[in-house]
Amino acid sequence: MQQDMSTPTPGASWHCLRAWCRPYLGRMAGDYHHGRQGEHQPVQVVMLRFLVAGILLAPFALRGPSTLRDWGKAAVFALFAGTPYALLVTSAFEYAPASHGGVIIPGTVLLVSLMAAHLWLGDRLTKLRAFGAVLILIGLGGLAGGAAGGLRTMFGDMLLMAGGLSWATYTFLLRRWPMDGLRVASRVAFLSLILVGGLALAGYGEGLTSLPLETLALQGLWQGILSATVALLLFNKAVGILGSGRASIINALTPVIAVLLSFLMLDEVPTLIEFAGLITIMAGIAIALGIRIKPIRRKRDTAHVPEVS
Repeated sequence: MQQDMSTPTPGASWHCLRAWCRPYLGRMAGDYHHGRQGEHQPVQVVMLRFLVAGILLAPFALRGPSTLRDWGKAAVFALFAGTPYALLVTSAFEYAPASHGGVIIPGTVLLVSLMAAHLWLGDRLTKLRAFGAVLILIGLGGLAGGAAGGLRTMFGDMLLMAGGLSWATYTFLLRRWPMDGLRVASRVAFLSLILVGGLALAGYGEGLTSLPLETLALQGLWQGILSATVALLLFNKAVGILGSGRASIINALTPVIAVLLSFLMLDEVPTLIEFAGLITIMAGIAIALGIRIKPIRRKRDTAHVPEVS
């Protein structure tokens, strides 16, 4: 029996959940163990990320159609999901809390996706979606205005918004230019590896080899294997199954997980205005996606009761 692709399946949703959560969990884990102590710089994390992923996926990058047009599309994908995107987001965490990243990026992605779907895909913007989008904007404003770090945190939030815009563009193009998920991930990693080589020649890799082996192993595992390889492959798979719009449904879980882990693992306690902004963004995402909590109904006892004659 042919599966209805318009209905998200548990397997596809699980693909999407892991794809969305792993980059944030990886970054949080790295910061918790090392980043807050200033052992490495954002550019070094990005270089290590694609050094591992690029070498790991290089054999797959050369498979399949290799026309100039195919590699041109891959270069555009790498622009929005490769080294520039990773530099934006990784640099942002030097200024903004991890909890902001887990909420701002999905919120920005959803806003851009709604607008792109309305303008270019003919998807009607309903009143409910518009209301959710307004709540997201209000929440983003609350985060910017109530940030405990002032202008420094606001600058980090702006970088996170730019990262969300970049990832939303990548998601949109992934649907416009359908391509095998493994091929996309491998070519993004391969082209990003070339950019990383340019950064190394420019002197940005100084001190990378002097980092503790434990730091290199942890960041190589999280950034290079889980985030840049496994997560991207799973996300591409989820978009192929669910579509770019439905793939963002699982986004509603990401802010909740990110905020909880930031509090439990990083001891990041938001201010009252920040907390209100986070809750508002979460509510906006849920409303825009039409997520409803269905009441649990008790099953009636339909057991046959024999009649007494």
